[in-house]
Amino acid sequence: MAVKDLVHRFESSLSASSPVPGPSRSQSTPQSLTRIKVEKDDGTATKIPPPPHPLMMKTVTTPHDDDSRMLTIDIADLGRSNKDSDTHAHQSRNTPSSAPKHKSDQYLPMDFDSDTLVSAPTSEEKSFLIQRHNAKQITVPHTPVAATDLFARKAAPLHLPKLDKYLSALQPPDFLRDDSKWDKNSMFPPMDRLVLTGRPLDDLETNSKVPASWRDRKTVLGSAVGIVLGVTGSSALATYYSLQGLTNTVQIFALILNSIVPVNGSEVWSEWRQLFLGTIPNIIALNFASTLIQSLVYLIVFFAISSGLLYYFFRSALSCDRYTCIEGLQQTVQEGKRWALLIVTFILTVVYLPLSTMAVHVLVWSEDLWAVPNPYTNATSFPPIVASLGPADEYRDPLDFCWTTTMKKNEVNFAPVVVVLAAIVVLSLTIWFPIALRSVIKHSVPKIDRYTSLGRLRNSVDLDGEYHRLLNRDQNPFAFLYSGYRRGWGTYQSTYLFAKLSTLVIIAVINPDNCLFRSFSRSTIPIVRQVLLLISTIGFFLAQCILAPFLDPINNASEWTSRLNYVATATIALLVALDIPGQTIYNVYLLYIIYIITYGLSIYFTIINLGPVRRMVKRLARRIDFSIDIFSPRLDLSPLSPHTKRRIWQESITALLLTSPECRIPAKQRMVYAQARDSEFPPYLLNFCGTPAERHAENLKILREIGSLKYNKASALLSGPDYEWFRKLESQIQKHFIGPDCYWKSPSETKPELVGCANFFGNAWWIPFPPTLVLRYDSGTYAVLQEVADLEAYISQNSSHSIRRRRHIRLSLRALDGQVVKWPYEHIAPIGSQSPLSWGRRRYTTQSSVHYNHCVLRIEHRGHLSWQGLQLGSGFDIRLTYSKKLDLDGSVIGLDDDFDLTSPLARFFMLNNQLVSSRLAYIESTLVSYRRHHRQECHRKSEALTYRFLSHVYDHPREPSGLTASSLELEKDPRVRVLMSGSEEVFSAAYTRFSAVSINETRTWWYIFWDDLWRRNHDTISGLELHAVDFNPYYPTSIAYTPLPRAALETFLTQRGLLSKSPRWGDFFHPGFLNKLYLRLNETVFRGSSRAILFHIGQDHSELDMEDVDLDTLVQPSTLGTGGGTDHDNSSIRARPAYRWEGLLSDPVLKGSRGKRNFLAKLGAWMGVTPLWRSGVPSPGLSLDVRMENGRYVLLDDGSSFGGSHVNRTKLDNDND
Repeated sequence: MAVKDLVHRFESSLSASSPVPGPSRSQSTPQSLTRIKVEKDDGTATKIPPPPHPLMMKTVTTPHDDDSRMLTIDIADLGRSNKDSDTHAHQSRNTPSSAPKHKSDQYLPMDFDSDTLVSAPTSEEKSFLIQRHNAKQITVPHTPVAATDLFARKAAPLHLPKLDKYLSALQPPDFLRDDSKWDKNSMFPPMDRLVLTGRPLDDLETNSKVPASWRDRKTVLGSAVGIVLGVTGSSALATYYSLQGLTNTVQIFALILNSIVPVNGSEVWSEWRQLFLGTIPNIIALNFASTLIQSLVYLIVFFAISSGLLYYFFRSALSCDRYTCIEGLQQTVQEGKRWALLIVTFILTVVYLPLSTMAVHVLVWSEDLWAVPNPYTNATSFPPIVASLGPADEYRDPLDFCWTTTMKKNEVNFAPVVVVLAAIVVLSLTIWFPIALRSVIKHSVPKIDRYTSLGRLRNSVDLDGEYHRLLNRDQNPFAFLYSGYRRGWGTYQSTYLFAKLSTLVIIAVINPDNCLFRSFSRSTIPIVRQVLLLISTIGFFLAQCILAPFLDPINNASEWTSRLNYVATATIALLVALDIPGQTIYNVYLLYIIYIITYGLSIYFTIINLGPVRRMVKRLARRIDFSIDIFSPRLDLSPLSPHTKRRIWQESITALLLTSPECRIPAKQRMVYAQARDSEFPPYLLNFCGTPAERHAENLKILREIGSLKYNKASALLSGPDYEWFRKLESQIQKHFIGPDCYWKSPSETKPELVGCANFFGNAWWIPFPPTLVLRYDSGTYAVLQEVADLEAYISQNSSHSIRRRRHIRLSLRALDGQVVKWPYEHIAPIGSQSPLSWGRRRYTTQSSVHYNHCVLRIEHRGHLSWQGLQLGSGFDIRLTYSKKLDLDGSVIGLDDDFDLTSPLARFFMLNNQLVSSRLAYIESTLVSYRRHHRQECHRKSEALTYRFLSHVYDHPREPSGLTASSLELEKDPRVRVLMSGSEEVFSAAYTRFSAVSINETRTWWYIFWDDLWRRNHDTISGLELHAVDFNPYYPTSIAYTPLPRAALETFLTQRGLLSKSPRWGDFFHPGFLNKLYLRLNETVFRGSSRAILFHIGQDHSELDMEDVDLDTLVQPSTLGTGGGTDHDNSSIRARPAYRWEGLLSDPVLKGSRGKRNFLAKLGAWMGVTPLWRSGVPSPGLSLDVRMENGRYVLLDDGSSFGGSHVNRTKLDNDND
């Protein structure tokens, strides 16, 4: 049975019993006279009444004196002329003035910047709400029903007959009529084309795919690093980080191969097989000998290899800043996936702990490096008495074995070489690598746009969700190091390395079997070591409890368990060191129990965090997810609700451009933007291929970066009366004043040091929208010009004679970059020696003089911008190289910071005049080519799709006819013009859908509810996918467009196997969930009337409506989760705190004092049972004014008294008399 049939059946069953509820004629107000005309199937027109205006029952509490009494007054008896404006305040959208009307030549501006998507109350509304809140009313005693009972799975149904009558009177949308042009079994265009691509809009907009977890390199390598660091960082393996342990590890490899092919056996099949499987592995494992010297050779080779990897990492990581390395709108980031850098970083991270520990072993000269057997083992005296090794003139003292590789005095001691190399490893790998890794990660973490695609400012929850989304698509080579950590903690991996290392260093250093502590008591040192280990592990455990740096609560719980394991094992080790009786119990049984529990939980956390398992858990928990606080009374349900606009109109426009064969983004195009880490200037799409879809994606990126206010301001500048004048200003800048050697001195800054530069020259580039001139000074700081007055001053400064002369000097020097120039120089160097007692002064006996005629002039650049082989980046440090040891700065030729033409500099140019003249023309032509290229690219972008398209079409739902005509006036690209003129059906479908759900708040909320339910749950609730035509809002027959009475909805869900008459274990939909649905729906219809369902907070008898509850429980922002925009289509399960009303409707009613913060509130999220947790202090719980009658919940007396209102008592008394 289709939705339409259910509506007709339910309407016919109710029409005979009672009329449609509505206000009486005597109570008619301007609002109540409004009707919405809807065409019936027979062609006649009917009028749908607005939500009914019943007789309101107000309760007033008189002062508490002897005559105090409760008066229940029928407002109708107070006078028919009294109008309750609040009753229909929420229905004003039904008036013609508030309906979504649009003209082709005039459109509304984009929504203002805000951190929420809610209607901001006026001062009068705020005063009224506070009055209602303070005037809490108390009615006749009754027992309200707790919200947790009303919304339980086996709850009795909530019966709201007046709501059902109102819903049954609502006509289905026009596209469900039999004579509609829309095919009921086909999707609305262009959503049908989007589905055919098999990719969501986010994939098309970024032109990338989110790889599956099993083949996502950051996920695989990140998990591998976590496992390796967890194993190698264990104190149990610390004793294996020694020279012998390293040798044994490789020997095991040789042993395995030798078991397959014996080295000297007769089973060798061939000489080649013997070479590769026998000889080479034994040489690698040093099996041919077992002397200390030969083992040290292997250690030196291992250290040398790691040093080479570190050098490669250092050279490659210099250009890994994904934002500031781009200068002048040229992409300098290397193409490809950079597997070499990724593998080197992974290897260095994996070997960091064992190699650093072995280097520390060398520095303290541990037992494995001693040239004699450990004399302290089983010694009966301290220090031990050891017999002499031989003649005193040939052998060292028996206990003189520290930092030596031989006990013979006449043999070469290789210890200094090994110690120096170990010190280098400690300095470079142990200390420098984590610091460098932290810096690299800090410059590689993705930047979050401050605004949503609606131009709204993101709150903290929105920022966390966007950061998670960016990590899923991040293909940075260092992503595996930070993808597991939450926003703001991406660099934690480097700190984690230090934390793991500290445990191993304590074990390696605080040891009686090394040369540092061999002379200390062998019973005291182990106790000190275990105490330090226990303190260290407790500190790390507390840090994990407080910081919780991982992105997923499950990973935080897993790490918490691991740290708790370290604390427990360190405690047991301390008990063993103290020789506490009962070692058999705590060092065997208890230790095994700890291992079983902790490692068992680690395995559990690994399994539960897998994507398929998480979806399975969702099915088992029968959880329905929402991306917004769907039950909040603060949800914006206005006619131009950003939620419906985003989900219908804007999604259709974006899908149209991204799926059009002529306009879509090329398959191999990488969507890379030039943008600043701290948003100093707006983003700019690099490597533009000329398609309108690229431009649309760029427009959205700009909107997310600067917000709607700035976007509208810039758009108005490009379409206002001063556009032609500004166009000339822009053209002058693009032709003459971009590129290197540009000058800007702000009138407010008089000294270069105030802006962090030696002079005011730098590299400038122009961003066309919003019109922005960016200048990066030679020192590296930025100057961003967006005001028209600043741009005019910029042109004036660079056109002045003095600046042009100084720029010509810079160009002349730029022409000599890398050339051999003539500049005689006599270098005088003193020759002498330094006395130890001369306090750094030298005693010179003579001087040497060397005369040079030529040198190589080089310009050192801070930034990087290469165009046709010419380096144009910022930075202008002149260096003159006469020899390898003689390198001088520009002051030798008379160059100062202001680039004045001094006498020495003039002489320098005269000596090299011919060379300057021959190359200056090349420099100037290259700059002209560079400026022409970017001027043409900016023009191509504006021609492909205007920047006004976003505000004129994307953010402005309206009739197709006016939209097409006005768009053809704006857009010049023939592809866009053809698309707009030939897509009237697309615009008609989008506007028809948008208008159908924007008639009133009831339809708006109903659509948002079912649209969000489909998007977030269709992949886990099989019935939704099976009956997609009934649930997917892309289909005209979707339930999202037709609000149904409860009986009709129950029949609808039952027929599709989603609801059972007797609730079953596997049902996602149940009576309690439907109670919650119709409770919120009732609020959209009867808010402010006597038919609204009232609430109680905790044990308080005050009656409150949903808005009063929202004010009274304002512990955290009441709009949390109601704004921030909506993803196009994202069903991924992301851990987040419960939305405000998700928590309020699930908090149990407390009988005692106010609730306290529950420290185990995240237990379900830690165990992977749910991605939600209750943050903050729970509310005292909510209960509702309903009662049980005939096995179902009904309103008290068919509508309880209205709470929170205040009526003048004198007026009531006079009327009562």
